[in-house]
Amino acid sequence: MHRIPFYFYGLLFLLHTSPPYPVTAEDDTSPAITYEVDLADVKNHYIQLRMRATATGETTELMLPAWTPGSYLMREYARNLDSLSAETVDGKPLTIEKIRKNRWQVNTEGLKEFIVNYRLYCREASVRTNFVNHEYAVLNGAPTFLTVPEQMDSPHEVTLKMPPHWQRSATALRPSSEKANVYTADNYDEIVDSPIVAGNLRFYPFQVAGISHVLVNVGEQGNWDGEQAAKDLAKLVAAHHEIWGTIPYQQYHFLNVIGNGGGGLEHDNSCLVMTGRWSYRDRSRYRRWLSLASHEFFHTWNVRRLRPRPLVKYDYENEVYLKSLWIAEGVTSYYENLALARAGLISTRELISNLSQDIQTVQSTPGRKKQSLKESSYDTWIKFYRPDENSSNTRISYYSKGAVVAFLLDAKIRSMTDGQKSLDDVMRLMFERYQETGYLPSDFRSVASEVAGGDLNAFFVSTVDRTDDLDFDEALNYFGMNFSGRPRPATPGDENKKSYKTTITPVSKIPWLGAKTSDNIVTSVVVDSPATEAGLNPDDEILAINDYRVSGSVDSWVSKFQVGDEVDFLVARGGRLIHLPVTFAPRPNNLWRLTTDRKPSDEQKARVKAWADKSQPPQTEPATDQSTDQ
Repeated sequence: MHRIPFYFYGLLFLLHTSPPYPVTAEDDTSPAITYEVDLADVKNHYIQLRMRATATGETTELMLPAWTPGSYLMREYARNLDSLSAETVDGKPLTIEKIRKNRWQVNTEGLKEFIVNYRLYCREASVRTNFVNHEYAVLNGAPTFLTVPEQMDSPHEVTLKMPPHWQRSATALRPSSEKANVYTADNYDEIVDSPIVAGNLRFYPFQVAGISHVLVNVGEQGNWDGEQAAKDLAKLVAAHHEIWGTIPYQQYHFLNVIGNGGGGLEHDNSCLVMTGRWSYRDRSRYRRWLSLASHEFFHTWNVRRLRPRPLVKYDYENEVYLKSLWIAEGVTSYYENLALARAGLISTRELISNLSQDIQTVQSTPGRKKQSLKESSYDTWIKFYRPDENSSNTRISYYSKGAVVAFLLDAKIRSMTDGQKSLDDVMRLMFERYQETGYLPSDFRSVASEVAGGDLNAFFVSTVDRTDDLDFDEALNYFGMNFSGRPRPATPGDENKKSYKTTITPVSKIPWLGAKTSDNIVTSVVVDSPATEAGLNPDDEILAINDYRVSGSVDSWVSKFQVGDEVDFLVARGGRLIHLPVTFAPRPNNLWRLTTDRKPSDEQKARVKAWADKSQPPQTEPATDQSTDQ
């Protein structure tokens, strides 16, 4: 494993009010833009910022991003601006005018520097927005920091003014060697890429391969075992290092916000994840947290440094269209649990179960026949982050289908090379060749074919470019797996082989409506279901079935009937009562639960072991600071 020799970083954990990670000497270059972030009014979800910037001429433009990398939707962060004004450094008011939804122009004629004061409302608890309250603050760069577009490549500095009862802050930004809660960045991209958390935080530092890492728990309140979680993360980090064969950072932060939120977002030297207050105490929920951390950490290589070419230089104001998000997110989703298995944090059975869930999600989504993976990536700006009641009928997720295709590709490469190569080799070679320039979809296909030793174009056309049914035969026969509960049709000439390319739907005795409801209100309708045949619509309120008032869940009422029964639904639609005839169909079974063959061959057992078994023990070192609240 190639390792960057930064061993001395592991010795520099600072205590008390300074962050427990290495401190780098400040750059001699004065920052072009400085920010003072006042957190005095967090109880009302407000922060006040004072920005000092260098003027660019008679007028100087200011810009606030409209979206944040990793989350492909126009978030329109300017909507959270509560007030905005400009002044000279000695306090004289300056004229400021809004010229676009996210741009302002300041009259800076004759000035070298000027001041901008603005206030932000921060009450959206997500990994891509800002949230502050009396206990802690979570600040992301894009929705927080105005900048001067011409000075985005210049140094920036951030100073936090903390409430008296708050004691620590954490971020991947470079800390000041002299002042607590002061951070510097080489450019604006680094500011956007480095979320900041503050409050009474808990720090759990650990080392892997001589590199410093820290788990920062926000809102822990005695509900998490931070020490054990850090040990688990150390195993996970080691497994990822082994996959990639290189370490591209000097230090890394896992920023873990514990409360009622969810989700994660990747950054160069950190990730921000959110989880429920009781997640640690529930095995399945804690495993999902580890999976989330694994996903975001894999992005340290895939997306943050190995980028699709359109993302090499960020355009924070406009949509950036690309057709390779299935590589960026789908391949990452595939590895999130594979890395957990190789780290020994989940069993091979649990890995296969998680993969089954992805396959079931894909195969039970009608939209898979309407939208290809390539189209799903391209349309993310208008579809993925804007789901509606008809989404499952018209689109497919590049996360779930991308993960399944990555599994099929991994198995195919292993099969073609007799187990000598895998998708691991593809990702390493991609990183080696394209981390500086970014890649095109054709580059990925070319590298995959090179590693496999054969042309994979037909595979990519079928799985990525078109909406063909996925062919699982080769992967399942290679690993000795099958789909539990499904017929096993023989392939001519070999009765032991299975064919799962064509969807097979055994007859079920359980009646099915094909509509999701909440409090008897229809929320979505599955295409080609009894609900669509009857004309049931989203927002219909189901009042009665066969003149019996519906109380409780609609599903429980449907279960009282038989497949083929014709019934009358009384629904309220737009204030009118209407009757709809419904004929129940058999409920589609879960036909996609993976299991290993009862008698796999020794060769198949060895293949599964090489794919998913625990990797080498992590090179961990004891933490130098067992954190407590200061």
